[in-house]
Amino acid sequence: MTNLTDRSNIIALPSADQSDPFLANRRRLTDLLLRHCLIESFYRFISNGKPYPFATAKQLLPGQGQGWMEHQDQNAVLMFIIDGNLPRPLNKHFRLRASNRVTWRNIQRLAPDLDLSDFKANHCRLDDAGFAKLLPRLISFDYALLAEQQEIGGSMALTHMHVKVERLTDTAIKELGKELGYVERRLFERGEDYVDALESKFFEYFGFSANAAGRKSAAAMAAQLLSAQGHRFSVFVAGQEDCRLTVLDQSPEIEQYLLIRPTGAILKRLQLAGTVAGIEDLSNYALTRLQGTKAQDTSFPMLYRLTLERTLAAQPGNRSHRDRDLLKPWLWIKDAVVLPRPDCEGLEIPFRWDDALD
Repeated sequence: MTNLTDRSNIIALPSADQSDPFLANRRRLTDLLLRHCLIESFYRFISNGKPYPFATAKQLLPGQGQGWMEHQDQNAVLMFIIDGNLPRPLNKHFRLRASNRVTWRNIQRLAPDLDLSDFKANHCRLDDAGFAKLLPRLISFDYALLAEQQEIGGSMALTHMHVKVERLTDTAIKELGKELGYVERRLFERGEDYVDALESKFFEYFGFSANAAGRKSAAAMAAQLLSAQGHRFSVFVAGQEDCRLTVLDQSPEIEQYLLIRPTGAILKRLQLAGTVAGIEDLSNYALTRLQGTKAQDTSFPMLYRLTLERTLAAQPGNRSHRDRDLLKPWLWIKDAVVLPRPDCEGLEIPFRWDDALD
């Protein structure tokens, strides 16, 4: 009789990442930024004796009680990757100059205290072993980074730093409002209160709270501009308020990564979900056991990925129904999984934490 649980005779097929350089680069960059923005930040909180602000099941979607306080121990990032070069029509919105190209001379000028003794041009390539060391150095002093895929099937490389996204917020809100049917001609045709409500929804559309600013505001603008050009792209952004990494692209879905620490009945639900997925040992999913916990207390931080999708209220619709749609959620949780640590192999564990809510 065939053992249905025996996977030794399963032949692995090439993944989409292996056959698509852009997806492979996105995957590698995601892993590096998970380490930098979430895992290293977590250990900094712990080493500085500060409690880590774990999200709860009631804080998963934008605006659901997420804190507005900035955490100085949280690593932030804003980075854009494009499958090809930046489309020419966007040159007026993305400040790309010879002075902010990623070169040894420019880095030395912008960050004279940065040690560049081992810098090589090849380190700017995402598939180079030196990239993993260069990236956090640049993130530590920079505002935004751009990586472009130079030729079809070729390698992707960092091309610019200190990238500024220049666009008026009102222009971005008006464009989205007209696209979805919330605005007919002029942004303020319904008054300031209506515009304020639409502005909050603009940021929710891209996975952020209503008070989004700085990097998150720039990320929303960039995603909107790039989406209109028909190129594949990804925008990576992490702020110091919600301690999560958000990934935007041309699809109708948004990926968000955060740390959770399920305990009690929720942890038992996760362990059961792991068993169903064929995983009995969660050690590859645990970051660490928190100091002060007892040996029998198996609660530990883990990486959690949310896949958010836009609701009907955030899609083009009839103007006559739009007023009510401003009061409805624009995002819902399509999928949620617990991930193994980036340095470990393992399956994703489907786990809908929000199902635990009464």
